[in-house]
Amino acid sequence: MYNIKFFFVIATVSIAFLNNLSAQNLYPDLNDSSNGITNGYGSWGANNYTRETSVDYANKGTITFYHPNGAATQKPTIFFINGWGRNVESYDKNLKYIASLGYSVVDIYNLNPGNIQESYANSLFMIQEAANLYTDWINTSKIGLMGHSYGAGSTIWLGKEVFSNLNWGKDGRFIMMLAPWFTLLVDDNDLKNYPSDVKLLVLQSYDDFTDQGNAIYATDPRATRAMYQLISIPNSDKDFITIKSDKDPNHTYEFEYNGTTNTYSYEANHQLSYTGSVSGGYRPYDALDVYSTNRLVQAMTDYVFKGDNNAATVALGNGSMAQKDMGIMPELEVTDTYITIRPESDFNYKCNSGWNDFADNSQVWFLENYCEDANNDGTIDTLSSNDYSVSDFSIYPIPSSNYLNIRLRNEIEIVNEILILEQSGKIVKKIKTPNTYKIDISNLTSGIYFIKINTQQHHRVQKFIKS
Repeated sequence: MYNIKFFFVIATVSIAFLNNLSAQNLYPDLNDSSNGITNGYGSWGANNYTRETSVDYANKGTITFYHPNGAATQKPTIFFINGWGRNVESYDKNLKYIASLGYSVVDIYNLNPGNIQESYANSLFMIQEAANLYTDWINTSKIGLMGHSYGAGSTIWLGKEVFSNLNWGKDGRFIMMLAPWFTLLVDDNDLKNYPSDVKLLVLQSYDDFTDQGNAIYATDPRATRAMYQLISIPNSDKDFITIKSDKDPNHTYEFEYNGTTNTYSYEANHQLSYTGSVSGGYRPYDALDVYSTNRLVQAMTDYVFKGDNNAATVALGNGSMAQKDMGIMPELEVTDTYITIRPESDFNYKCNSGWNDFADNSQVWFLENYCEDANNDGTIDTLSSNDYSVSDFSIYPIPSSNYLNIRLRNEIEIVNEILILEQSGKIVKKIKTPNTYKIDISNLTSGIYFIKINTQQHHRVQKFIKS
């Protein structure tokens, strides 16, 4: 009996000791170049790698090329577009990791990301320049586009150009968006005509729009959702993923910077996979970055470039446990119908905001009409048959030529806005807090339209004909 008690005490103490060390053992400080994940998806590859001297382009930006060591051989290639004002050093550990897997990697740094139209074109220019400079290394038939923040937002437009117009990636192509900041310069037709064989992962940081007391970094996730639900990629080949912070006080690590050691927890903030120093408020690159991004990058490349179907259950598992598993950290949240938590008014960068280019004030946000989800079911509002109800209001005359009159069934309802939409769903007229229910439609061309009434209680749509 004594021996059993003694064994039980030792086992209990050992388990407690191991629990206290579990975070350290599973998630060592990655700033000392340790692996973080010692085997399986996310662990470092077997290839040593070289980072070539960066190439500068006046008034455009810089490209930096990474590749595995050895004789020059065309490799599947990932183009990584940096966040706003963040140079190659900001993502160096990520880029080296991808090269260690045996791929060519091109980092794209823009000098002027504020001018959206110009900087997107500059990114495309530098992508093509890299392919010309490193012809022996870059295989344009197998292409991945990745980006962080501003760079993530640019990948959708770049994909339209690279995949459709240049016909790159015909033997395998994917897009991975890390903490995306808007998706600009594409409209609904671009997305509906997108190559359907592209694989897509959206990785958003939970703290961007929930845990912060303000919205310093927060881009309204409705913006990315609009793109995600309109793009012509089947749900089986795309996932919308939310990464959550590890709030367990036992799961922390220490990092020394400029002689000062600080203790950090694993926070899913906007610096997702950002490998910059802690100066300027940026946090060290840690195990949460590795588990949430490197693991999925390796699985995605194995699936898209090598045809490994087992990897598909990790990269595009549609919520499979193999995809969601984050060890002792909170599981990833995976969905195709993302439901927002915070109201649009909480965001610095709102979805329904009439987005303009900073440089020339030209309109560049074409998906503004797809931000609404009035019943908060995770699907952007569309003109489905379920919306066509005459129970709350009537319109006359039909057909109408100059004015459309609205009569509410319930006169005490407060109308928030009235929308006139084309059959495609594009909003052609918007009236906020109307003081009259006589709507001028004289400037519309003849055809079929819908009028949508949003009140505090309902949103109802009816069809009408403009004569």
